[in-house]
Amino acid sequence: MTDLQQLFFGVALVIGATLFISLITAPFEAMTWWSRWTTDPDDEPIDAQARIDSGRAADPADGDSVLHSKAVLFYVTGIGTMAGDYHPALEKNFLDALKRALPDVTVIDNFFPYSPAGIPLNGQRIFARFWRFLGRHRALVTKTLIRLRNMFQVLVAADGRYGPIYSAGTYRTMHEKLLSRGYTADSIQPIILLGYSGGAEISLGAAPFLQSAYHGRLTLLSLGGVLSSHAGLAALDRLVHIEGTADRVSRISGIFFVHRWRLFGSSYWNLSRKQGKFTKIAMPGIAHNGPGGYLDDDMVTKGASASNLQRTLAVIRSVVDAEIAEESPGH
Repeated sequence: MTDLQQLFFGVALVIGATLFISLITAPFEAMTWWSRWTTDPDDEPIDAQARIDSGRAADPADGDSVLHSKAVLFYVTGIGTMAGDYHPALEKNFLDALKRALPDVTVIDNFFPYSPAGIPLNGQRIFARFWRFLGRHRALVTKTLIRLRNMFQVLVAADGRYGPIYSAGTYRTMHEKLLSRGYTADSIQPIILLGYSGGAEISLGAAPFLQSAYHGRLTLLSLGGVLSSHAGLAALDRLVHIEGTADRVSRISGIFFVHRWRLFGSSYWNLSRKQGKFTKIAMPGIAHNGPGGYLDDDMVTKGASASNLQRTLAVIRSVVDAEIAEESPGH
């Protein structure tokens, strides 16, 4: 074996070992958060009435309050992100356009879903410096490491043992965000979870907690989502799955999560189908991400009259409008 071959072998061995350790330790963050949260009585969400009394969330002059909205839309970002308040360029452009397209909807997009405590990779972590370094050098290798790390957290959320713990943390973060906008248990606006890629599975885990805490309709809008046959499906009023015909990631997840197969007729996924809660919207020619993906404003698929981004926004707008109409009095 030449020196160059030994070098490549050594690098591959280190990367492989690192990924293996990352995979087997992925549940530790959820378990650590749970142990701290359940033993610290002071670490509780602020009471909703206290939020309202503070005057910020329920101030009628505050355009950021849900009092001015017909619905609340949570954007649960994909696995390529490091922090809730920072999104890759394509996603940022998409979110800006989404807010313009939905002026009557409160869009919440500033939380990090790949941590049960909502702590970003460059936040208060032991390896924060490492992640900050990767964030400054967004080469293919560093982007891949970030995606793999976050993907492992998606697998934790989908796991029957650790998933409920992880999802309790996700719900707690969402709960705080809703309270900060004046959304309480008495609010009736529909809640729409827009989960992109792995964010769809994270959203699904939080669904039972949201459904038990609030009265409004609860919808999961999966944008190229990676979805398992999760118990959270039973808590949804509707699941809309948008999938591009060139999206291999979303399609493969349907094979990987075997309980989505029609063979398992009594699974949560197939029961959702039978109950008429499931809607799939195919988008011809659209891939998962990057150029040619759902958020690409430059790509115009053959036979289409609008860019992929414009088509994606149109579909999302139609679903949101339908949910608002469904929740409206007298419907």
